[in-house]
Amino acid sequence: MNTKPWIIGGLSAALVIAVGGFVLTQLPVAAPSTPTGSSASSTPGSKSTGSGSNPSTPSTDQPQAGANDPPAAGKRYSTEVLPPEAAATKGLPPTKALPEPVSAPLPKSASAVGSLAAGYPSDTIPAAPESKISKSSVASQSSHLQVTLTAKTTQGVTDVVAFYRTALAKYGMYDTPAPAQDGATAVTFSRDANSVTLTATPGSGGTSYVLFGTFSVTG
Repeated sequence: MNTKPWIIGGLSAALVIAVGGFVLTQLPVAAPSTPTGSSASSTPGSKSTGSGSNPSTPSTDQPQAGANDPPAAGKRYSTEVLPPEAAATKGLPPTKALPEPVSAPLPKSASAVGSLAAGYPSDTIPAAPESKISKSSVASQSSHLQVTLTAKTTQGVTDVVAFYRTALAKYGMYDTPAPAQDGATAVTFSRDANSVTLTATPGSGGTSYVLFGTFSVTG
């Protein structure tokens, strides 16, 4: 039996199988299909509003940290508010109330010539320096007191006015101009219901002056 044709046929078949296997290895392999519902969650770096969002990307729905935070406690200004009384007097020495020009009990009505009448308030409106007293009087009724003094001094008009400005300032009584006859100078010192009018007239050897005071005692 001649085996040559069989050998040739087997070699041919083996060649065909080898060529076919080579061709199959060169064909492109199709990528496996991805389910449409899982692409968003399986892609790295994709944005998501869920709990698995990228921590390095700030959310636009929340304010950034520190944008509206209050200042640190150590940098705040003091919020201490002083009461009006403390704010007005803080750092200032306490003020002393002004004394009253006259106080109760008021003296009885009296008059004198050449001297001060009994009960005359010499601490409030004393006679000017270097004075010669002509007459004086006090008259009281209820809580009111009226005082007069007529005298003459060797000092000038401006000196007499200055003296009473100093004497009455400690009672809070300050002067304003008052009507006067020709050649005379008149000023009125006042505080609340208390007033003293001084009229000074220049003359030979000095100044003649008249004091007229009205006072009211409270309390």
